[in-house]
Amino acid sequence: MFFTENNDITITKGDSRKINLKFHNKDGSEYVPTQADAVIFSVKKNRESFSGIVSEKRGCEIVFTASETEKIPSGEYVYDVNIQRSTGERLTVIEGKFIVRKAVHNFE
Repeated sequence: MFFTENNDITITKGDSRKINLKFHNKDGSEYVPTQADAVIFSVKKNRESFSGIVSEKRGCEIVFTASETEKIPSGEYVYDVNIQRSTGERLTVIEGKFIVRKAVHNFE
């Protein structure tokens, strides 16, 4: 199971999922990062610590494999998406909860 609500992401342990990130300017037009821009999706245990990164991915297509989500302990985390422009400007453009739920099924 995978769903988003109010920028919060919920995924079930052992499931795979692809997230395609899209961005918009204040005027509603689409913002497409250049090849020189870095888009970074980070999941951490909490906001207060710079350590404790659970997952970090780069690009506008974020892929979680089944084996990857199986290794993440169930619980509630935080995530954000940061764009680091080639000009040196850094922007946090999305943030929310990243919730990993236990599965009912057992693959063993």
